[in-house]
Amino acid sequence: MLTYSTRILAGLILVLTLATQASLATDNATASDADLTSDAAFNRAVQAVKSKNYDAAISIFEAQAEASQHDAQYNLAVLLHAGKGRPQNFQQALIWAWSAVLGGIEEAAELADELADMIPEKALDDARESLRDKLQTRIDAGDRTAVMQFASYHATLLAEADFETAYIWYSIAAAIGEDGSIEARDDAKGKVDDEEIVKLQVKAGTIFEGLTFNN
Repeated sequence: MLTYSTRILAGLILVLTLATQASLATDNATASDADLTSDAAFNRAVQAVKSKNYDAAISIFEAQAEASQHDAQYNLAVLLHAGKGRPQNFQQALIWAWSAVLGGIEEAAELADELADMIPEKALDDARESLRDKLQTRIDAGDRTAVMQFASYHATLLAEADFETAYIWYSIAAAIGEDGSIEARDDAKGKVDDEEIVKLQVKAGTIFEGLTFNN
């Protein structure tokens, strides 16, 4: 597998903050590699960015972003923000930047904040709704990593935080053993009216019983 620093290389090149020339894994794959979500494909996208072949790069990053590869989501957001490989699209860039933030890509937070300041409130609301739908689709497909992100979405990305819903989903994340979920659940609990806790716990239990997760 590629290292974290290597997999965000393309994004760092584009925003001119490259701190190290981390060596890429050897890539003997050809451009006909069918798996666009592979590390080999990511390497090709990085090389495409360095060669200013942005159209090729964005096609790979887009496939990987849709497959919930968060470093690729960040790189896709950078390309869409810069208008390289596709015309500028701040709203789509924001959706992918937020996705990357929820996936733990810290560098994406600054880009997301910048993009959020560049588009009107209605577009922000639409971006949030689109991201919510993406997360819900992943949960419905059995992606356990989306649960924690769905909770964090309600706690951090809404115009007004919804800590009740965040508590429900952090509780579910804790039940399936997601890292950091217990602390996040307890923090959200502290921001919810005590009189609502029992109702929220019952709701979390009901939702949990209807979920099936992949191994």
